[in-house]
Amino acid sequence: MITKWSGGMLVMLALFMGCKNDLEPSIDKAIPIGEDAFVYKEKVYKLLNNELLQIGDLKSANIRKFEISKPKLKYLGVTSIGFVKKGASVDVNSVYRGNYLYFSLRFDGINDLRENFMPGSFTADFLDEFGFMIYSVNIPTNEIIQTIGSDGLTAHYDYNGKIELSIEAEMAIEKCQMESTVRAR
Repeated sequence: MITKWSGGMLVMLALFMGCKNDLEPSIDKAIPIGEDAFVYKEKVYKLLNNELLQIGDLKSANIRKFEISKPKLKYLGVTSIGFVKKGASVDVNSVYRGNYLYFSLRFDGINDLRENFMPGSFTADFLDEFGFMIYSVNIPTNEIIQTIGSDGLTAHYDYNGKIELSIEAEMAIEKCQMESTVRAR
């Protein structure tokens, strides 16, 4: 159990570890200041999602508050899969949490996928604003979930996925494009 006195001693010990012979602060050593945070050369760093972020500068008069933002739903639009079946489309949403991009695909206009099409796969390509591929994921048709309406017929198909991705890569994603090996029987 850490008491106020022992906690203060830990802080003092951390400060002295970063000092030179005559108690001058050393700028050549990292000084731990919290969980996954330290000071090095008068800059404050934090390790977040396996990435080192500079979150402050001790020489600066402005000290910004560091907080982790709440996940926000990102709408990546509707993409046509008319090359599989005329009028078919995929609606794409995503949310970034931690080190993962969670995404959902809703396949509309291809309700006869299991009956009239050969098994194959769809590929979701996540693109940046310039059309460069940030990440691509292959989705076999047997992993797509059939949603049945109140009339007992297929309403649409859904797929929920998760990919490991850095925060910079996720921020660059602007849209999703679909490819497919699915062909009519």
